[in-house]
Amino acid sequence: MGFALTASSTLWAQSPAAETLQQKAALRPEAAPSTPTTTSDADLGEIDVVRKFPKPETFTFSTSQQFFYTDNVFYTNANQVGSTAYMGTYTASFVPYSLRDWTPRISLQYNMVRYGSAASGDFDNENLAFSNQYIFSDDRAWSWTTTINLSRFTTPHANDHEFYKEVVYDNQITHVQQLVKNTPLFFIAAYDLAYHQANPADFDRLDNTLSFSLAYYPIPQLSIGPFVRPSARTYFTNTSNQHDRDDFNLSEGLDATWQPWKYASLSADVSHTNDYSNNSGQSYNDTIPGLSVTGTFKF
Repeated sequence: MGFALTASSTLWAQSPAAETLQQKAALRPEAAPSTPTTTSDADLGEIDVVRKFPKPETFTFSTSQQFFYTDNVFYTNANQVGSTAYMGTYTASFVPYSLRDWTPRISLQYNMVRYGSAASGDFDNENLAFSNQYIFSDDRAWSWTTTINLSRFTTPHANDHEFYKEVVYDNQITHVQQLVKNTPLFFIAAYDLAYHQANPADFDRLDNTLSFSLAYYPIPQLSIGPFVRPSARTYFTNTSNQHDRDDFNLSEGLDATWQPWKYASLSADVSHTNDYSNNSGQSYNDTIPGLSVTGTFKF
């Protein structure tokens, strides 16, 4: 059975390729959020120091090499297929200009996913994204990011065939809060509203997603923390295999990231996902432990 068929809702509960990328999306900031610094004066007492935030780099190039295992390659609720996997990600982004509170960005990304014992699930993916980030507060604790992402999925192995594509219109509000003063423990919360305009249209849907995570930095180069991500998904296309479909998707896990150098990091994580659907046969679950190495170059 060729993977070019996996976008058909008569076979799978999800588009496996698109779901794999979404499940592997990062939930953690790259570095510790900035915290207020203070000084003291004999007459004035303790006062805040005016903080300076660096201007974003104009060009950023990064690569992430992930090695993981999944017990459900095709996101099915029966006859699950497990496999080791590799995902290579290569990203280039450009910031044409920026203000103190506003940063527009254009990004190009290529992903390749290869499964050790399920080659029919292999795929390549290209993305073109236009995003804007606005910072609400002086302490940069609140931010709003809007993104339009054009995504295309093809089969590899000298059989280049486009089997799935989508445009995602995404709005995300994020809040970062230091829980205890002088303790490097942070709470990160986000609300994400995303509309997926897909081809085939079987997978047109609206996602309402919350994400909550903790990040503890025992040393500045190391972060450890759990995360949870509940999501309500509403599908708009009725087919012979789905009707008025609504899903509740819940992911939770734990990750650790070590960044010994500003341009490189090593991460280990494990996540578990349950998808509960009101349509018979569409629910699934999967568990994914993994390791990743990331390198970034900015100028």
